[in-house]
Amino acid sequence: MQTIIVNSDGTLTNERTGKTLPPQPSEHHAYDALADMWIDARTLDSVKVRTWERIKAARSVAETADFMCCGFVYQADKDRIVGATQLALIAQAADQPYSIDWTLSDNTHVTLDASGMIAVGAALGAHVTEAFAIALRLRKQIAIATSFDTLEAIVWPVQEGA
Repeated sequence: MQTIIVNSDGTLTNERTGKTLPPQPSEHHAYDALADMWIDARTLDSVKVRTWERIKAARSVAETADFMCCGFVYQADKDRIVGATQLALIAQAADQPYSIDWTLSDNTHVTLDASGMIAVGAALGAHVTEAFAIALRLRKQIAIATSFDTLEAIVWPVQEGA
């Protein structure tokens, strides 16, 4: 049995070798007392899974980020925008008037007709589609990565104006 001793000054010593352990290189390292060294316990596959989880979380943030349409900045409120867009389409198909006052991201208001509301719905769709396209590109990079460093370098791109 290999024992690690905690010294009074907080350092650790390998009882078998009498050597003081160097600091733990990362939270992912476990000390192997027999080999008398820190071992990175991660596998490439486990880091790929964690990297994909990190990218999916970033995608969720990107999906719900503000987006532009016709010079205005909107909140990505999917439920409200989809519902209002459906009503605008129904009104347009029935050749009926449609108008809605919409609160923008900066808390100002704009009045939209049917074609304006449909444009907002289309812009939201494009916004979400772009987030999924970025995630797909990053997922492909994760799949072909061959090192921890490569995986750590895969990050969600910074969006302009963010």
